[in-house]
Amino acid sequence: MVTREEQDKAVRVLDEKTNRQLLYYLDICTRCAICKDACHQYVTTDDILYLPAYRAQLIRRVFRKYFTIQGKLIPSVVEASAPTDKLLDDLYRTTYACTGCRRCMYYCPFSIDTTWFTSVAKAMLVAIGRGATILGELADAAIMKGDNIDMFRDVLIEGLKDTENELKTRVGDPSATIPIGKKGAQSLYVALAGTHTILPMAIIFHQAKTDWTLSLFEAANYGYFLGDTAKARKIAQRFVDEAKALGVKEVIISECGHAYRVMEFLYEAWAKEKLPFKIRAVVDVMHDYIEESKIKLKPGSLKEPVTYHDPCQVGRNGGFYEEPRDIVKAIAADYREMTPNREKQWCCGGGGGLVAESEFDALRLKSGEKKVEQIRKTGARVLVTPCENCRLQIELLNEKHNLGIRISSMMDLVVSAMNLPLGKPV
Repeated sequence: MVTREEQDKAVRVLDEKTNRQLLYYLDICTRCAICKDACHQYVTTDDILYLPAYRAQLIRRVFRKYFTIQGKLIPSVVEASAPTDKLLDDLYRTTYACTGCRRCMYYCPFSIDTTWFTSVAKAMLVAIGRGATILGELADAAIMKGDNIDMFRDVLIEGLKDTENELKTRVGDPSATIPIGKKGAQSLYVALAGTHTILPMAIIFHQAKTDWTLSLFEAANYGYFLGDTAKARKIAQRFVDEAKALGVKEVIISECGHAYRVMEFLYEAWAKEKLPFKIRAVVDVMHDYIEESKIKLKPGSLKEPVTYHDPCQVGRNGGFYEEPRDIVKAIAADYREMTPNREKQWCCGGGGGLVAESEFDALRLKSGEKKVEQIRKTGARVLVTPCENCRLQIELLNEKHNLGIRISSMMDLVVSAMNLPLGKPV
């Protein structure tokens, strides 16, 4: 049961997080419910808990209770409420279920950003110990690795030997390497956990003759999903410090939409510093390599019908719409666009850290039904998307709904279309 102390702490966090933007959103929302038809969770469940306007309303109730005269005097009339157990439970479910796709913002007549409300809600929940447990554990594990990197360094380097040998074989060059800790390199590449995001980019970097080095850390930031800004900043700071120490000119983020967004749009505000290097998304880097003929692709080498899924963090939240399409179209003989697409694309349902939260498994798969409809209508046999969470989610949708498709990363697609001694199809 929520205590008075916890309620007071939650209210203090709301007070700290209240700024002109939040006040504007709280005031301007007319609850017209246009957002209900834009949210993949609401349209597939018809549950008010997942209505974007309801997410905002929960915060508005607490705000009115403590920061308006009407809420203090006549709370029931203006729908004001203290953060009761029921309200906090609803706040948890609706907040941590949100994928942060921001499709509702695109359709909102006032462009109200629901993620602004969810960030405030998560901060309130974290402050009173009601944040998502698994996300907190994953965030703490990442911070622990950063604090004790010397314990992991040799193990990580040893674990890459087989990957480096495969790189030599794939590119036909016994001198090919996966450099780590290379000072003065042009680019620091930050991959995800697992060699599946290291090997393809190592091949691409080798063929493009890029002066690069691999980060000791992974790109994913569970502190961001948790809603704990201090932890999110500390996780990101691991490879910020690494990049500064190595003196690189740019940091390239792997196929991880939220990791790119954190670094490109949020980190400098959190850390209150200007980064001395560029932040680049790997899809943008690959696009430039192709445009500049640094890597050669075999046009039309993929004969099967292919479609592209816009990850919310790469597209709506990252701004990359045409670059990935240019890459796919340079390789696919039969490209088929989903409808709707680009800024109107439906979220697959796997964002926001949901793939790590088993309590939301049923909702996650249910909310993916709009994506299933889109994929089926294309008749595609291959789906390409540059986001790890999207691929994990769509793989599950593929199995559940017998879509009969293969899901590929953008990196693997590019490698499959390169003229390598040992090529491997998608």
